Amino acid sequence: MAERLRTTTPANAARLAVAGVIIAGSALAMAGQAGADPAVPYPTPVPSGPDAAPPAPGQPVVEAVDGPVGPPPAPDLTPSVPEVANPVYGQGQTPGQFGYLRDIWHTFHSGNPIEALTAPPDEATGPPPGAGPAPQLPPGFTSLTDPASSTPALPKDPGAVGPALPPGYYPLNGPPPPGYFDPPATPDPAAPPTVAPLPPPP
Repeated sequence: MAERLRTTTPANAARLAVAGVIIAGSALAMAGQAGADPAVPYPTPVPSGPDAAPPAPGQPVVEAVDGPVGPPPAPDLTPSVPEVANPVYGQGQTPGQFGYLRDIWHTFHSGNPIEALTAPPDEATGPPPGAGPAPQLPPGFTSLTDPASSTPALPKDPGAVGPALPPGYYPLNGPPPPGYFDPPATPDPAAPPTVAPLPPPP
């Protein structure tokens, strides 16, 4: 038996859109009511004086404080990070707000854009003014920009011995473990046969 295929007509699409708007609107209206503050009565002021009765238990109470109550102090909005000394830093060779875009435009409209894109970066001009000396690198590392921070490699001491290896481990440059050169043991005839996995289909 052939089954009728449902087709979406413009009228059905309009009905679905109207129903979706109604459902979304009612969901937002209920969310607004649920997020409203519950009705809490204002606290009763505490009567002052020597003949004042204590408030009822469980009743909210407002206590008088010394001095007038005002708005909280304004937060400290001073920036914790100083501003960049050069606001156009990182914008390429052309100064200005859109210098990087101008550089890209000139790169792709030059005679050989591949050469411009693969050109080596400019040499470092040294540390910025006011910067201290560069820290020393670990032994064996060479600095590309500050040769004073390079550290020569430590000489290899053939007699240097590292920490002891855990049990069952043997050094790579030492004697082999016991039984390393022994012929393989004959298989136990009572052991079950080893089944190799099938190769994957082509």
